[in-house]
Amino acid sequence: MVQIAKEIKRMKTILICGSSGGLGTEITKFFGDKEFDLALHYYDHPPEFIPSGAKTYKADLRNEGEIMKMIDQINTDLGGVDIVIHNAGISKSEISWKVTSENWDDTIAINLSGPFWVTKYVLPHMRENNFGRVIFMSSIVAQTGSIGAAAYGASKAGLIGLTKTLSKELANKSITVNSIALGYFNTGMINDVPDEMRDKLLEEIPLNELGDPLQLASLMEYIISDKAAYLTGQTLNLNGGLYS
Repeated sequence: MVQIAKEIKRMKTILICGSSGGLGTEITKFFGDKEFDLALHYYDHPPEFIPSGAKTYKADLRNEGEIMKMIDQINTDLGGVDIVIHNAGISKSEISWKVTSENWDDTIAINLSGPFWVTKYVLPHMRENNFGRVIFMSSIVAQTGSIGAAAYGASKAGLIGLTKTLSKELANKSITVNSIALGYFNTGMINDVPDEMRDKLLEEIPLNELGDPLQLASLMEYIISDKAAYLTGQTLNLNGGLYS
C-alpha cells in the first residue's frame, strides 16, 4: 500500500518592526489572533504583549549588521519572512535651523535607512518563494509638512519614494510594496503631544476624532491578503480627511 505523505504547509511569517510601541502593540494583538507566525522586533524595551508562539528579536535599526543578524535568526527560527510591517520610528521636534546632526542622522537612520536594510535582507526569501508583502509606515507630515518636523518629514517622504521604486523592481516576483501615510492616532507618538496641541489637531480633522489602531490593522490585513495582489506602489492615506 502506497502511503501519500501530505505536505504540511508552513504558516506565513510577519515581521513587525517596532512591536513594543503603542501602535506596534495594537498591531501585534490584531495579528496574534490570526494564522501567522509573528517575529516581533524591538530595540530597547521588549514588547509588553507577546502572543503565544511569537518570537522576539532585539536589533538596532541604525546598525546594518544587527539587522542582518536578526533576519538570519528569523530565517533559522521561522523559515523566512513573508510579510514585513515597518512600524518602528522616532520623531524629534526641532525647528530646522536648530536641528542637530545627531538627531537628523538618528531620524533618517531609524525611519528610512533601517526599513530599507530590513527589506533588503528579507527579499531573498520572498523572491525565492514568489510572494511577499512590504508595508512602510509613512505620515501625513511627508505630504503636508509640519513646523519642527524637518527630519521626520524628510524620512517619511523618503519611504514614499522607496515604495514606488521597490514596487517596480519586485512586481515580477509577486511581491507588493505599499506605504500607509498615517494621520493622528489615539496611541503611539500622539502621547508626546501636549493636550492643547492635541485639541487643535482634533479641530482640524474632518472626522473630529483620532484614528483607531484597529482600522489601521484591518487595512494592513487587506494589503497582505491575496485579494490585494494587484495593489502595489501605492501610498494609502489613513487620516480622517486631514489632507491638503
